Amino acid sequence: MTDAVTDPADAITGPGRSTIPSFVAPLPETEDPARQVGEIFRRLSGCHATYGEKAFVRIVAAVLVALGRAAMEEAEAQALRLRERSAPARPGIRVSATARRVDFDAWDPGDPD
Repeated sequence: MTDAVTDPADAITGPGRSTIPSFVAPLPETEDPARQVGEIFRRLSGCHATYGEKAFVRIVAAVLVALGRAAMEEAEAQALRLRERSAPARPGIRVSATARRVDFDAWDPGDPD
């Protein structure tokens, strides 16, 4: 064999196998979570048909690990936001960009009245 494989996606192509670019294609631009979940299941079933049972088991295990990692990161982010909101106020003067602005002196020297 003198052919050099330049694309890693071509390395998994063998006799009787075809690469399916939809496995690695980006998710469609949509805000509908049901469609995104459907896309995940469509790709998983395509992996099962293309790569066989043993590879499918490894793929599902990797998907479950990725799902667990994403859920853990989201839980940690929500816990951090909750901890920051429920923290006691610090002593001293508090300055914020949205502080209530009050006019402390009603007399204006530029007012003719």
